[in-house]
Amino acid sequence: MLAPQQTKLLVYLKAVKADPKEVGPVPGFTRDMTGLGHHGTGDLEPQLRTERDLEQAQDLFRLSYAAA
Repeated sequence: MLAPQQTKLLVYLKAVKADPKEVGPVPGFTRDMTGLGHHGTGDLEPQLRTERDLEQAQDLFRLSYAAA
């Protein structure tokens, strides 16, 4: 699921392979959403602000997609 914001794009990834506990939250980039009420379906929330963030998140996208 995508959640556009004014300054960033939030993406919620299913945490089957992209488990927040295994990946580890990176302050300002990813957040563990486990147990938090939110509109997304996944437990890992990468926050995309720049093209570099998008490049950095590609491996997370691939892990989540492979697990689906």
